[in-house]
Amino acid sequence: MLTTIQRRISRDIFVTFFVSLFVITMLVMFIGVAREAINQGLGPLGVLKLIPFSLPNALSLAVPGTALFSVCTVYGRMSADNEFVAMQSVGISLLPSIIPAVLLTAILSIATVGLINVAFTWGFHGVQRVILSSVEKIAYNKLQRDHSFQHDSFSMSVRDVSGRDLVQPQIKINRPGAEPITITANTAQLSYQAEDESLQLSITNSRANVGNAASFNNPGTFVHAIPLGMDPEADLLVAHPSHMAMRDLPTASMRQRDDIRRRENGIAVHTAFSILTSRMDEIANSESTQRASAIERSRQRLHRLGTEMHRRWASGFTCLAMSLIGIPLAIRMKASDTIKTFGVVFLPTVLIYYPIFALTLDMAKDGRLVPQGVWIANLLFIFVSVLMMRRLVYQPA
Repeated sequence: MLTTIQRRISRDIFVTFFVSLFVITMLVMFIGVAREAINQGLGPLGVLKLIPFSLPNALSLAVPGTALFSVCTVYGRMSADNEFVAMQSVGISLLPSIIPAVLLTAILSIATVGLINVAFTWGFHGVQRVILSSVEKIAYNKLQRDHSFQHDSFSMSVRDVSGRDLVQPQIKINRPGAEPITITANTAQLSYQAEDESLQLSITNSRANVGNAASFNNPGTFVHAIPLGMDPEADLLVAHPSHMAMRDLPTASMRQRDDIRRRENGIAVHTAFSILTSRMDEIANSESTQRASAIERSRQRLHRLGTEMHRRWASGFTCLAMSLIGIPLAIRMKASDTIKTFGVVFLPTVLIYYPIFALTLDMAKDGRLVPQGVWIANLLFIFVSVLMMRRLVYQPA
């Protein structure tokens, strides 16, 4: 059962948090997301379609800072009014008054982990679908404005745009492991095909060059489909770890280990056969180098898969780590100026927490650090906050 002071602190943090969260989220959505979407040529309808998919990401970014702002506001105001001094003067410890903030931010941290998971999966693929459905409009707007457009391996420049006709287009399609295709034509048209998520290119009176290998002329109309879609249900061996659901990460890691073992066995068999047949030149030829590179890429992906789960949990618990630092600092400062308190408390987060988190994350992805290493920044902040709270209890402000 919560005491009166604990209920009051919980209510104040709760109200401050949700009011601030609403304001910050709206700023992120309508100033950041909406402006960028309009700049890309989506238009008002496209922005409205984009908002639901962008909301989880905006919330996951806003929650940690908002939680820190809330505890700084509540505890800073109480300290400025000497409420904690009054409590300690009659023998009441500060620890019970800190418990509500710890519990609330712990719950918010778990909720943030869920938001991150939704943002990286459902939100990411939803944003991609909205952009793909508007790619035709985006392409025409950009071609009219800049006379050039690029999407992944596809790039185009035109002399002019007349209605739906692209006048004297120059098109380049880069292909992995093959010569690029360069096309020039009198006119061309673009159209988005929702069925297979592709951009259909209709080219009239064209000439195509396949690198320096071949070229051909087509006086008629040639139709080429450029695949744009990203399948959220892609095979676990090829899906990007950052955009996989957390429930799929253990299975993907297991399949990646099996793939590495299969590739290692293949190299061992190939090497043994080359030695038995006295074909030593085959041990280090180009095919062997490609096999070794494939294993290295598989190992790199395994490191990313192992790190991804800890990355999301550690990112979510940024909320708790930041708030635990904010509580004793806000009490020590005794400042009624909320913005000043928040700025001073947020400074170590910017200068210490995020650089450490980014460094450990990169090291874990590269395999130079165990995946659990991404928790170092969180554990450091929690450890320091415990020391600060202990000092606050035994050496009152």
